[in-house]
Amino acid sequence: MSQITIAMPQMGNDLFRKYMKGKYVQSLRRSGADVKWIELTGENEAVSQALHCDGLLLPGGADIEPSLYGQERFDKTGKANVIRDRMEPELLAAFLDAGKPILGICRGTQVMNVHFGGTLFQDIKDKQTYKHSDFFSRARSCHPVELTPGTKLFQCMNDAGAWPPGASCFQINVNSIHHQAIDKLGDGLVVSAKSMDGFVEGIELKGYRFCIGVQWHPEHMSARDSAQQALFHAFVTACKK
Repeated sequence: MSQITIAMPQMGNDLFRKYMKGKYVQSLRRSGADVKWIELTGENEAVSQALHCDGLLLPGGADIEPSLYGQERFDKTGKANVIRDRMEPELLAAFLDAGKPILGICRGTQVMNVHFGGTLFQDIKDKQTYKHSDFFSRARSCHPVELTPGTKLFQCMNDAGAWPPGASCFQINVNSIHHQAIDKLGDGLVVSAKSMDGFVEGIELKGYRFCIGVQWHPEHMSARDSAQQALFHAFVTACKK
């Protein structure tokens, strides 16, 4: 079988973004896949290049423009990335039409939710119990999330042995680098994980072979945490099929 290749929209090439991009690349390579960065310069060309790949990973990044989910901008909402806001839903739609696997991380999960008609909390700091925006603790867990039995996310964590046999509560510990979260769930999506203070931390598209989004950043924990690496492994395995 030829090398599995994952399409990712270009995030930028300054020093900080190169560091962030490297974490995704390392996590995917540990599971046997390479990355093709898709330049977001032309809609048709970007979609065509991406569809030559086996799967799509929508990564973290800037806040989504609130008008895209029917809201006015709040003061605490960050500056949108206009190009990513326009192009990532096009890539997502193309991969859904092609039936190819999709993984969303942080912003990518929010892009998925908005694409299916969902909305976002523009800032959760006055609603949270746990600290959900902790960039300096990105390599270790900040809080637990509870997974929903029967979901694909639950299954890949179960396969990785994320909890002891017979456990009555299915939790994993995650990092947290977000100040926004899903509010209204998009059509056709199901919740696969929630934080203990009630925020959606995982979603997936019902009936689709692999379309999973997580609100945390597994790429920063995966080198030391087999449960976080298991998500990439499950994604790449789905791409092989």
